[in-house]
Amino acid sequence: MSPQEKNRIESAMMSHKGVARENNDDKVYGSSELGLWLLSDGVGGLKQGEQASLYTVKEIRKSIANGANLFNAVHSAHSVIKAYNRHEEEDRGATVVAVHSKEDSYDIAWVGDSRAYLWNEITGELSQLTEDHTLVQKLLNAGLIESTQVKHHPKRHVITQCLGIENDNQLHIGLLNREWDYGEHLLLASDGLYDELSRTELTGALRMPRDNQAKIEYMVSLACKNGGSDNVSVILISSPVKAPKKRKKKSFIDQIKKLLKIN
Repeated sequence: MSPQEKNRIESAMMSHKGVARENNDDKVYGSSELGLWLLSDGVGGLKQGEQASLYTVKEIRKSIANGANLFNAVHSAHSVIKAYNRHEEEDRGATVVAVHSKEDSYDIAWVGDSRAYLWNEITGELSQLTEDHTLVQKLLNAGLIESTQVKHHPKRHVITQCLGIENDNQLHIGLLNREWDYGEHLLLASDGLYDELSRTELTGALRMPRDNQAKIEYMVSLACKNGGSDNVSVILISSPVKAPKKRKKKSFIDQIKKLLKIN
């Protein structure tokens, strides 16, 4: 994919303070020139969460512009926040989910409970790509609770990973690499969005015959209508692949081998 083709990646973003909050601790950023999109949520319960999310955005953007990979860019943001925390009475912290597109593939990195979803408009499937760094996710993975208990669990907002708070040897940065494909879209969301919208409501918004900006504005307005108890942030990024990829046809011999399970 040429740089010109990469610049044609369509995206939209929006951040809203919600109904119940006085401040917006979320930050969103997108640059098709850098191939970078990210969402950061200042951690609730900690003062100056808005500063932490701002530091996160600035440092990741600067690191990517200077040629760093996404993993190192996120780790650099962690180090910057920790450096600020050394001079403050109370620690700052932030979650992050970020996408870095390069040629025909992209990386996703995350820390905390901000999420990345994959929406396939061809199949109509919405799947969560990231796994929350939360206490309830750990309980779920250990088989101690059922998936139906997650949404209303009293500890559902307790995160286990956070930029600026963890020691370097304890920080776990989730990382995925995937190829772009036709008809796919990435949805980045803060907990203020996915806590208020059901999976049916999310897919319903994504199915609407509107552009990306109209879709996310509808999501945010619906999240506020449903309660808006937290800041609401969302980014929608469309695949730059404009036509279905040609799949290499297997020969008749290859198909027979597969049926007979011959290597």
